[in-house]
Amino acid sequence: MIVFLDSGILGLIASPNERTEVTACQNWLFGLLAKGIYIVSSDICDYEIRRSLLLLENQKLNQISLTRLDRWRESIDFLPLTTNVMQKAAKVWADSKRRGLPTADRENIDADMIILAQWSLLSDEYSGRRIVIATTNVKHLEPFSEAMLWQDIRF
Repeated sequence: MIVFLDSGILGLIASPNERTEVTACQNWLFGLLAKGIYIVSSDICDYEIRRSLLLLENQKLNQISLTRLDRWRESIDFLPLTTNVMQKAAKVWADSKRRGLPTADRENIDADMIILAQWSLLSDEYSGRRIVIATTNVKHLEPFSEAMLWQDIRF
């Protein structure tokens, strides 16, 4: 099994906040890694979280979160944004619009479509292996992939 973390999950695990959800998500991820589950994310997810953190006015929280995000890169493989990925994302985006399933405004880059493209290419590469996107919101991903709330992914 492969678990693909979306931006919402990266935001939780990088957070210095000690809210119950943050701690639970971090412990969940430690548990997956301890069981040898292959964990991936995308450079687009890193970008989404990193840019938000850089806008924080609290420099101390900003630095803590950025350090945590960087440390997680040691345990999680981040898939690069290649030409193949971006061409696949454009196709997935157009297909979703034709099916009447828009996930964002037409002018939005729609990172979910890039995540879906990477999920699809990963599924092709690891044919026969279950690949699930761990998210905080399945609404935009579920019609196109296997996406689950992170709390529902158990091993």
